[in-house]
Amino acid sequence: MELDKIERLLERYDEGETSLAEERILKEYFLKEDVPEHLRSYQLMFIFSARQAGEKLEETPKISSKRNWYTWSSIAAILIVALGIFFFNDSSQRLNDSDLGTITEEEIALEKAKETLAMVSQIMNEGKSDLVYLKEFNNTKNKIIQID
Repeated sequence: MELDKIERLLERYDEGETSLAEERILKEYFLKEDVPEHLRSYQLMFIFSARQAGEKLEETPKISSKRNWYTWSSIAAILIVALGIFFFNDSSQRLNDSDLGTITEEEIALEKAKETLAMVSQIMNEGKSDLVYLKEFNNTKNKIIQID
């Protein structure tokens, strides 16, 4: 009779439908020595579970001191660089209005502006020449896809 009850509990246990009290009954049954041969695998499982429940973690894992040292040295390096920039920045090297190279004559300024604009125009035209390839690519794509 008890064996039938245990086998029904095992079926429910395999399905995950047992309560904690029913699992305790199974555990007590399988921790005894006289278990039928066809249930020995369950006995091994419950013995293992009982042993594992009794074991405690003895040592706490140590935090790597190398990683901790790396973090603090990085913070120290950032502080040193920031303080160096803040305290040792030479304020005598700042630009004054007289250092900007202003042109006082209007015609010379107009010539310089024309030269600068010509240079910008030349650079823009060089970039525009590459767009010819893009236009050819779009034409070929439109022929393939037949978009009008």
